[in-house]
Amino acid sequence: MATKKTTAKPTGARIRTNPAEITHAEMLYCERRWAPDAIAEALGKNIKTIYSWRDKYGWDDTRQMFELSPTELKKMLMASAIRIARGELRKDKDGNELREIDADAISKIMKAYDYMSSKTSAAVCRDVLIELDAWLSKIEPKVAAENTKYHRMFLMYKIGLENQ
Repeated sequence: MATKKTTAKPTGARIRTNPAEITHAEMLYCERRWAPDAIAEALGKNIKTIYSWRDKYGWDDTRQMFELSPTELKKMLMASAIRIARGELRKDKDGNELREIDADAISKIMKAYDYMSSKTSAAVCRDVLIELDAWLSKIEPKVAAENTKYHRMFLMYKIGLENQ
């Protein structure tokens, strides 16, 4: 009678993590605001692993950037302007006086942010168009083939703009 061969994982063996998996977990945590336990369940990971990644890669700082949108900054600036107009002091939740927001500095940062947000790099366009072409080729191969030449022309145009 033949014996069944099993391959047991050695105790303490580490499973290599795919960097894309960490990036995906970070996106779920930062952009979609998933809780670590939901991420662990979705990815089949131990919750301690998710917390470890969160701490190691500074996900809380990144999440805060997603929470503080330009709209939120504008609200803060308006609240500050109203306080100044009323002659009120800026205070924290305990009633301690805080420095007023530096509207000039924030205005300069927002101008730079708006400028950068309005630009899409040729590399990003290329990645999106490649994905679009691959998707479209499964549905309408002839249309995808026809569009590809226009996509190349557009990319050359974007590259030309970047090199000006």
